[in-house]
Amino acid sequence: MTTVVHETASRLHGLYAEDDETTSRVWLGLRRFLVSDAVTEELYEDLEAVLGEDAARPSSADCAAITSRLRSATAELVNVVPRLITPYSEMDAKAVANQMPIVVLLSAERPAAGAEYGHLVRFANAVLTLLDLMGEAAEA
Repeated sequence: MTTVVHETASRLHGLYAEDDETTSRVWLGLRRFLVSDAVTEELYEDLEAVLGEDAARPSSADCAAITSRLRSATAELVNVVPRLITPYSEMDAKAVANQMPIVVLLSAERPAAGAEYGHLVRFANAVLTLLDLMGEAAEA
């Protein structure tokens, strides 16, 4: 918890802006901060490792590690995405709301031996689709 002394607080009084441009920039910054724990460079690197143009098929151990990281990101996104959907958002709220359960179901799925790679590709595609639907709010 942060304490602000009276002298500091009195200097802050009246230092705000209400114009649309400033409000939009602050809102975008807050949304990006909100998703920063879930949408990281590591997440994009994992997606690139699985779905990238030059992606090689990862080993079983790498599949397990990437899947684990995608599951962690999914847990964060479950907490963040509902807070990002607003009536005036540039996100397609219905599409995001439809995609989130797909990501959650794939996160909970435990593939049979030998099917890990196929599951990982489907899971990574679902996460990437969700990030695409989230638009600039998901930019790392």
